[in-house]
Amino acid sequence: MEATISRYEALKQIDTGKAFSLVFITADRTRGTGGKRVEVVNWVKIVNPDLNMKIPGRTLTQQEKTNLKKELHQKERGIMFNIYNPLKPSQHITAVHYALMTFFNGKRIID
Repeated sequence: MEATISRYEALKQIDTGKAFSLVFITADRTRGTGGKRVEVVNWVKIVNPDLNMKIPGRTLTQQEKTNLKKELHQKERGIMFNIYNPLKPSQHITAVHYALMTFFNGKRIID
């Protein structure tokens, strides 16, 4: 039998700030693209971006844009959050929609 985890429990663990592995599906309604399966290992959720962190493209004005974008995502498109690879800060930050997560730390996500 396959190990499972509820979506709520997965989101709680993601919010702890600890590294996790995640499999999710991409989607962009605006561009009409997506449908690709993405797997990340040992990534972390960006909770409060620190300007001193080595994350590409982060300046004060970008910080303000990020906060605005986050608010829009939560209001208009459902709950989204940003993740990044702390071991390779030059990699792009990735936005994940909570409903498109399929596996968390090797466990299938169920509703």
